[in-house]
Amino acid sequence: MKCLFAILILMQTSCSTTYVDKRSTSPFYSNGKFHNSVSSAKKSLWSFLKMRMNTTYAKWPDWVETNYNKIQSSVNPNASVLLTHINHSTVLIQTLGINIITDPIFSKRTSPVSWIGPKRVRDPGVRQEELPKIDIILLSHDHYDHMDLPTLRFIAQRDHPKIYMGLGVGSILTDLKKNNATTHLVELDWWEKEKFNQDITVHFVPVQHFSGRGLFNRNGTQWGGFVVEAGKKKIYFAGDTGYADHFKETKEKFGPMDISIIPIGAYLPRDFMSYAHIDPVEAVQAHLDLESKLSLGVHYGTFQLTAEELGQPIVDLHAALKAKDISLNQFITPEFGKTVTVD
Repeated sequence: MKCLFAILILMQTSCSTTYVDKRSTSPFYSNGKFHNSVSSAKKSLWSFLKMRMNTTYAKWPDWVETNYNKIQSSVNPNASVLLTHINHSTVLIQTLGINIITDPIFSKRTSPVSWIGPKRVRDPGVRQEELPKIDIILLSHDHYDHMDLPTLRFIAQRDHPKIYMGLGVGSILTDLKKNNATTHLVELDWWEKEKFNQDITVHFVPVQHFSGRGLFNRNGTQWGGFVVEAGKKKIYFAGDTGYADHFKETKEKFGPMDISIIPIGAYLPRDFMSYAHIDPVEAVQAHLDLESKLSLGVHYGTFQLTAEELGQPIVDLHAALKAKDISLNQFITPEFGKTVTVD
């Protein structure tokens, strides 16, 4: 089954007849690939297969019953921020009359097909059809658990949002434009920005990760995080990342973050995963590097991607916070679908 899944990934292609490729203009792009600011270990297919053969993955339940929740408000016109962690890395951010969603995924699998690949073990905290109108989508990179095409098509066709992403990612989304779902695809290089309206500016910032939706297109598109300036507030979304100096660099450029959305899951075994995924201890350090007033933990408890137990990320996060004498109220993991108000 794993070999069949690999073949299906190899078959994944995209049509780019209307796509304008700007990758070669980036100082972070050379020899047909993007590169991290700090060099990191290269993980080959063989090293992944070797890790899987030598690693015992924790047994996750087949299904966890969870309740759907209702979004409190279709729009939040105030300067306060409403945060709803829906599942995985999908967070609804509502402020100043604008609805923003990060790496939306509502599909049952993180896969090019619906019948094989990592499968969700619980429902999202909010029904897809009950999402409010989405104005902005932030796409951190092209991995299947972060760029879910069926979900993007649903939101694009219904709401016509602006979709922000790294260089090259738009080549995979040309069908959205062909179907007249949206023509608002905005590619940004690291440290580039676009003003969405008079209140909101979107910045694309470096993180340490990699990209690729197949076995032979590694790092052909750009990965990254976002800083959203919304009025006087600064909201950081890391996407997927290993630990490096980019957290401190982002804080030095923008100042302390009001809200940071930081991954805490998919981190074992460390000798293989550390270059691309932070663990809860490093997530707490990122919170400190960013001088974040409030951080929200994401990227856990939905799809089994790595070896840790289902609830281990939250347990390890609480231990890491205690070790640094940081209140649990400063780095939160609310129930999926529950809305938190940040004044």
